[in-house]
Amino acid sequence: MNSMKKLLLFFTIVCALAFFPITTLRAEEISSFDGDISIQKDGSFTVSENILYDFGTHEKHGIYRTIPYEKINTEGKRFRMDMGPFSVIDPEGKPYQFTQSTEGQDTQLKIGSPNVLVREQKTYIIRYTVKGGLTYFSDHDELYWQVTGTDWQVPIQKASLAVSLPGTIDQTQIRMTCYTGSRDSSASDCSTAYTNGRITISSDTMLSSREGMTVVVGFPKNLVAVLEPKPVNTWLSDLIVTIVRIVFALFSIGWYLILPVWIVVHWFRTGRDPKPPMGVASAWFDVPKTDKEHRLLTPGETGTLIDEKADMREITATIVDLARRGYLKIIEKKKRDFYLEKRNAVKKEDTLVQFEKTLYDGIFFGEDPVRIKDADSIDTVSKTKKQLYDAVVQEKFFVSNPESVRTKYSIIGGLALFTMNFPLALSSFIFGRAMPKKTVSGAQNAAVAQSLKNFITSQERQYTYQAKNQIFFEKFLPYAIAFGVEKIWADRFKDIKLTKPDWYDGYDMQTFNSVYFISSLNSSMHSFSSAATPTRSSSGFSSGFSGGSVGGGGGGGGGGSW
Repeated sequence: MNSMKKLLLFFTIVCALAFFPITTLRAEEISSFDGDISIQKDGSFTVSENILYDFGTHEKHGIYRTIPYEKINTEGKRFRMDMGPFSVIDPEGKPYQFTQSTEGQDTQLKIGSPNVLVREQKTYIIRYTVKGGLTYFSDHDELYWQVTGTDWQVPIQKASLAVSLPGTIDQTQIRMTCYTGSRDSSASDCSTAYTNGRITISSDTMLSSREGMTVVVGFPKNLVAVLEPKPVNTWLSDLIVTIVRIVFALFSIGWYLILPVWIVVHWFRTGRDPKPPMGVASAWFDVPKTDKEHRLLTPGETGTLIDEKADMREITATIVDLARRGYLKIIEKKKRDFYLEKRNAVKKEDTLVQFEKTLYDGIFFGEDPVRIKDADSIDTVSKTKKQLYDAVVQEKFFVSNPESVRTKYSIIGGLALFTMNFPLALSSFIFGRAMPKKTVSGAQNAAVAQSLKNFITSQERQYTYQAKNQIFFEKFLPYAIAFGVEKIWADRFKDIKLTKPDWYDGYDMQTFNSVYFISSLNSSMHSFSSAATPTRSSSGFSSGFSGGSVGGGGGGGGGGSW
């Protein structure tokens, strides 16, 4: 009997399998996620997301898509981008039913009808405009955008993004990179291309759930208008602003009436430089000296003394002077690809002034030669500038650090603008920033420096004898750079046959000419200046090219089905 029951059960199962085959279950996924961004001249850009969603064997109403409208900079400050209006259509242009809501710092789109079920594949095209999504740096502008986001509940088989810029730009002016994987991943399993003014970036592998793709596109400045995101105020910052306004109100009489007049009076009484014992000469080819040691001032110190600023012009002059004195060599191995190399000739580093030693050691820290494009010289240049200011104060050329004085009055001027105190802002920016005061010794040496500048810029006659021996041209070249008149200095020797300095190897300098030499030298020093300029935007955002990753920049979010 038991055998008959087992036989009957087996026969029943076989029949069921024959007439009712098992349906294979298929999981959900995004077959393709194709983005398209068109950057406009006004700084905004339009986004189109073409999402081919495969519901598999499940029956759902549609999908939902979350998109963050905030960006966070390196200091943790939040900024809000303007997004919208949103639209969702199918490939034929027919609109989908959807609802829009705000969830925390995200905009959520719930696409589909609660009365209709869908299955298998559906294409959703989401379109919207973004204002405040670009990032602006000192040397380039940038799109740093999370294409897919890292919050999707399903895998993405293929992701891509096409970016259009206003106008056609040479490929050498475009920088592209991309990141794939989970949040904070710096993997780059993706490909980039640039054809006919259009940038295309696509993933090379499947993206699992909670993985995404982020892209970075850098392009020249002044191509688009500056359109920054809006800072998000918190209750703490609102409280601080309220307190500051109360304090300003209490001191309104002194702030709005007395202080603007006091700055002007203070400048007339104590801010003007004393009159030097000897005035400025029309032509004087001598270099200022220190009072105690009677040491010749370096080009960096001389430039700081004459315009009261230590900037990249003084740094450049110092590098050229170190090369001229035999400490390093400037080499252009390929066109616009420059290296700095130590020289093993005369090395008496104990004769270097402190700021020169800081710059020299910082440049060659850990490697030699140094490729300028790869040099991390931001901290070195910052320390060198500070020591330059310290040097002119220690030599008693200034009463106090001129940069600190200017900074103090710039802060006052900024606060004045914030409180609509325009008379105070005017007096701070005009008289306050002119407040750095030289000593009698500083004024006299500044007069000598101005006389030297007058001589360098004079076009009255050529100095064939000195130029013939090369000494004259090279000796004053770093000072001309510090004064910002190196092109004029080179023009004085353009018709004189010079030999190439032994401290400089150009890429193409078969026939040496002073004007061409200065042009090539400026190009190399511009490379150093770019490497020493922090890649940080005006709103405090870091560039996607330096330590970028998945999840960085704007955009992102995720989604799923419902």
